[in-house]
Amino acid sequence: MRNLTVAAALFFTGVLAAAQTASTAPCVEPVPPPASGAAPVLPPPRLQQLQYKCLKLNGGQRVLTGEAGDAKAPPVLLVHGLGNNAHRDWAPVIRPLAAQFHVITVDLPGFGASPGNGEGYSFVALGRVLSQVLEQLAPGQKAHVVGHSLGGAVSLFFAHAYGAQVERLVLVDAAGILLKTVYVQHMANLRTPQVGIAPVDRILSGVSDRLRGIKRGVFGNLDDRFDFSRWLAQNPGIRFALLGRYTQVEAGLGLVEHDFTRAIRETTAPTTVIWGADDPIAPLRTGRLLAARLPDARLKVIDGVGHTPMLESPEAFRALLVEALTAPLAPKYSVTVPEISQGDVTCSADANRSYTGRFDTLTLDNCLGVRVHSARIKRLVLRGSTVTIDDTVVEADDVALAATDSEVTATNLRLAGRVAVRAENSRIDLAGASLVARDMAVEAPPPSRVYFSVSEMRGRENTGDVHTVWSQTPAIAK
Repeated sequence: MRNLTVAAALFFTGVLAAAQTASTAPCVEPVPPPASGAAPVLPPPRLQQLQYKCLKLNGGQRVLTGEAGDAKAPPVLLVHGLGNNAHRDWAPVIRPLAAQFHVITVDLPGFGASPGNGEGYSFVALGRVLSQVLEQLAPGQKAHVVGHSLGGAVSLFFAHAYGAQVERLVLVDAAGILLKTVYVQHMANLRTPQVGIAPVDRILSGVSDRLRGIKRGVFGNLDDRFDFSRWLAQNPGIRFALLGRYTQVEAGLGLVEHDFTRAIRETTAPTTVIWGADDPIAPLRTGRLLAARLPDARLKVIDGVGHTPMLESPEAFRALLVEALTAPLAPKYSVTVPEISQGDVTCSADANRSYTGRFDTLTLDNCLGVRVHSARIKRLVLRGSTVTIDDTVVEADDVALAATDSEVTATNLRLAGRVAVRAENSRIDLAGASLVARDMAVEAPPPSRVYFSVSEMRGRENTGDVHTVWSQTPAIAK
């Protein structure tokens, strides 16, 4: 698992590096050939349905923008994700949106035809870019903001930091929300290194080749407590040996460090979360987390689609996007559970079972691949089992979740009791979790580990947000 974790960390770093450095061409119009007869300087290919501008922002930063539709119509800002296609990833939706909206696209700094950002690539810097783009192209107006992948994360930050400029928010397969360690481990479990983004796929084989050429001793003592991306950023020689000379690796490394807990809790813009059910890069649990914890959100899932629904299923995506921007919004994401309890239920030496509804006690004894979803339970006991839990509440008089020799991956889980989690030799991965305990919220002595993504805890040892790897000792490894 250590080697897989390292490989996944390299993979994610390579994804960001490859996508962000594929082009650093300035956003300039073609110039005539010089007297020497050399070829003219040409911008990257552009879309016929857009009218382009090279905006000059405060501080001299230039970004390529495109516009379509009536400039007096409500503005829609489209924020792209990884890859040198940049704004061109939105090509399938521009004409349909332009019939009702003033469509605005942008190549983020360092992508497509926009040069790199001298202010750096933090969410603060990228949010400032989006704000200035709207100030120039839609002055005095609130815009609908639609973001995909990395652009989804940037859009979420923007809607929180610049709420006065946002009307509605649409997040499409947003990346970078889960705790970095959890995301790295997710990538390590992928069966294939192909992600469907051409610049990224091309680099993967090179990363693998470099890894095979590095002595295993370099990573011999790594485990999930090791902050690999920070270590890589601090060792340029090793970074170059593994990834080559990419000028914006540091930008990608910085983006994966962000904690969205506060932004998710406080962003008030009406939000639609659109997700590909089979997304290998930003898992669907991220979409469920966002829909459940944003104050005003609903989730739309497209079956059979991966990380780029606007390209993989353009008609279904267009319909959902137009609905998200024009129709009365459905109620906030919620789960309905039957009132009648099924009593005490036990799974014994079985696999791939599914449990939903109400239970007094649910016991999993040597059961693998279990799914618990949309459930209300008075006590959950695991022994030698693996389970995925979604949209579930466990409220106990004593210990809410007791796990021995087990592995738990849970999203939108509420645990309440004298003790919320008691783990022995177990791995507990909690995203969007709420723990409420009258005594200790977590009892998990080593080698157990508890991972928190965008969660909260109220117990004797901690009260407040938790987005970290929790250690039973007072030290916390981030």
